[in-house]
Amino acid sequence: MKICLIGQNLTNLILADVFDQKKLNVDIYLNKKIQKIKTNRTIALSSENFNYLKYSTNLNVIPWKSKEIKIFTQDSQSKEIINFKKKNKEVFNLITYSKLFEFFLKKARKSKFIKLVDINTSSPIILKKIKNYDLVINSENNNLISKKFFTNKVKKDYNSKAYTFLINHRRKNNDIAIQVFTKFGPLAFLPLSNTKTSVVFSYKGGSIDDKNILDIFKKYNFFYSLTKISKIEKFGLSFEMLRNYTHNNILAFGDLIHRIHPLAGQGFNMTIRDIQIISKIVDQKISLGLPIDISVGEDFQYTTKHLNYLYGKTIDGIYEFFRLDNKVNNLISTPVFKILNKNSFFKNYSDILSDKGFNI
Repeated sequence: MKICLIGQNLTNLILADVFDQKKLNVDIYLNKKIQKIKTNRTIALSSENFNYLKYSTNLNVIPWKSKEIKIFTQDSQSKEIINFKKKNKEVFNLITYSKLFEFFLKKARKSKFIKLVDINTSSPIILKKIKNYDLVINSENNNLISKKFFTNKVKKDYNSKAYTFLINHRRKNNDIAIQVFTKFGPLAFLPLSNTKTSVVFSYKGGSIDDKNILDIFKKYNFFYSLTKISKIEKFGLSFEMLRNYTHNNILAFGDLIHRIHPLAGQGFNMTIRDIQIISKIVDQKISLGLPIDISVGEDFQYTTKHLNYLYGKTIDGIYEFFRLDNKVNNLISTPVFKILNKNSFFKNYSDILSDKGFNI
């Protein structure tokens, strides 16, 4: 049995490592030779997902632990409208994308079961190549296979861009993640150390240059004394849910099957939960002596598609709630969250959803 993973991304490297633990042969198709990842992107892993990677893949990258999340509106900078924290447990483990990528790439290069293959994934030759595999998993959005077989999606364009950058600041006890819902869009502060924080600003509006983005950011930064700001990266935001995950021997995966707004830091957490589910399905097939083929993808779709859609719509609902709330000067959120902030059931259930999703 042989598996092919298509795409140069962190999702494929983690999947390959999971299959490597099961001694399954895996080829990773890369669009070009792997280069060092240069990005400011920060991943906020839930406790459940971080522990999964730690114990199933022997992850030894040390994260920065966020013990609490505080939510503010643009007019509530003196006091958060709600906060989330867990007793004796972090709410997020924050790691840069590049550190995780380098860790799993190093493991892939050392593995005798994983082979890195350079191929043009937008060339028609790939359609012939993938016929030689029992299972093909495609987690790349813009290759030929995605454009040919996986375009039928539920889609919503937020008409927004996420601007991400790192800030260096004066030393402080930096273990609280912060989200400010401004009239321009959600602004998130994700701590990486006592002197460094990642910023994700989801700006809703027309074209805007980096200088104006920084001016808006500084207007709502009540938390850090800045010493340095990195180069800004940006990408478009949309809600996307693929209607059908499989085609012939191909399973769509990762961002190709679900993309959500980054306001809750749950995008990659959804993918890690998907990896856990597909790993369990493969284990079941192996224990029963069944082939590792597209039936894995069919079982995966049956198990997860409705849950992924519901979870994605929940995040979308949070975004729409705060968008409406900002239009009415926070007249909704102020009284609502004053009640919810004292409700232990609401907070406990919110903790479970952020940590485990609907896969509980």
